[in-house]
Amino acid sequence: MRNLKIYGAYAFAVIVLMSVVFIQYRINKALRAEKDRYKSNTEALLSNVTTYQTRDSLNAAQIDALRLNLAEYERFRAEDARLIRSLKAKNGSLQAVTTAQSELIARLRAIPRDTIVIVDSVEVPAKAVSCGDAWYDFSGVYTDTAFEGQMRCRDSILIAETVKYKRFLGFLWKTNKVKSRKVDIVSRNPHNKILGFEHILIEK
Repeated sequence: MRNLKIYGAYAFAVIVLMSVVFIQYRINKALRAEKDRYKSNTEALLSNVTTYQTRDSLNAAQIDALRLNLAEYERFRAEDARLIRSLKAKNGSLQAVTTAQSELIARLRAIPRDTIVIVDSVEVPAKAVSCGDAWYDFSGVYTDTAFEGQMRCRDSILIAETVKYKRFLGFLWKTNKVKSRKVDIVSRNPHNKILGFEHILIEK
């Protein structure tokens, strides 16, 4: 009976020890993952947006992706978070957010032609201009005192994400753990230049 109690005590001690080891392993794993996330975010924040041109001379940019949880995103990107809420998107279903800034620079050249505009029921001589291509249209009419016109721009944006996975022991087979994410954005409009770009993954 005494031996049974001793074995029971040993078994209990082993179970407690294994539980402690397992809990410690899970904590260390979570800490390592958090450390990797902060390191990845630091590198992404310190690196600049890399701009380049594709083989078709289109303007493109590349960045490292940021990894934030929802609370961090609402803290550091509060204005964007409010805008997303206005879209009636549920926070729990938010996966990633991409923002980009660009500018359109197009050389305008048009031959003016004579026309007539009606101002207060009076015919007024004027000049009309128009130009454009597949990506923009510009048209307008000017008189001796004023100019009125409009410009319409079109664009098509391609966003591609490249994932690099960690290797076991650093050089063997690929694992499921993500080492880095790079995101490329390409504007198919040849007049458009990408000025800034950010891609944030929302982690649960």
